[in-house]
Amino acid sequence: MDPRELAAAAGRLVEATAVALTCDEPGHPDGHTCLPVPAGGGADDVSAEDLIAAIGTGFAGPFTPASHGTPPMPDEDWADWTHAWVSGSRTIALGRDPDGRTVLAVLARVVPDPAALPAGMPWVDRLVAITGGPVAPSPVPDWAAVESRLGTPLPSDYKRLVEIFGCDGTFDEFFQVFDPDELISYWGFFTGDDPAVGDRPCWPLPGGVIPWSSNEHHESFWWIVEGPDPDTWPVYAVTEDDKGTRFDCTATEFLFRQMTDPEWPFYTTADHITGHWFMKFVRRNP
Repeated sequence: MDPRELAAAAGRLVEATAVALTCDEPGHPDGHTCLPVPAGGGADDVSAEDLIAAIGTGFAGPFTPASHGTPPMPDEDWADWTHAWVSGSRTIALGRDPDGRTVLAVLARVVPDPAALPAGMPWVDRLVAITGGPVAPSPVPDWAAVESRLGTPLPSDYKRLVEIFGCDGTFDEFFQVFDPDELISYWGFFTGDDPAVGDRPCWPLPGGVIPWSSNEHHESFWWIVEGPDPDTWPVYAVTEDDKGTRFDCTATEFLFRQMTDPEWPFYTTADHITGHWFMKFVRRNP
């Protein structure tokens, strides 16, 4: 198989979560599937660089030791992993075997149980724990300029989330948290509207809201600007048909519960998502 065919085969295994991962390679345990990488010194050989490029057309990333490190992997002695692409409950991993040959495999992810995380763990840290974090560090926004433009400070948990993830992407390929530029753009579209969404006007009108997130169902999520301390602002969740519901929690708690709690009283993906990840948008030159 050429690099594109190998990448496509790996993608199919990632999607086929009902199919058990097994391996025919001698000495390899179950819990993964190795894909044969031509490397016999012939014209059909596939390089690691070609595989990285081919997999990158369908998966954002990858994790590498030079970025934030590879995500937790099964402790095996048959491969030294150098690149990993995370999606749902599975990981595409690229590395070398003890003989130096290129190895491409799809592995079952080591996924933490959200309910088993420490009770006092900050919500941002919980999101990092369940997703594995971003594939690379993000630049810190100029918060003074952002908040000056809005005319108000922003919640500290949101700012920390953006500083860690960058938020130029999606959680579980479904939830998007706005980065500062998109937040200001989205807010500017509604500025002066009363109501803007649900029964709420847009900030800076009294009782107004500021947007921070949306999802693939065209639902949007806002802060209700109540009081001088942004860390106490409640969340305002708005359905596609413009019905708003107040939640007395922070944005990061709301996002975590939407992703992990099947009983959460707003649309949640927790009943069918088997693993969580953050996927940075792939920007391609025209």
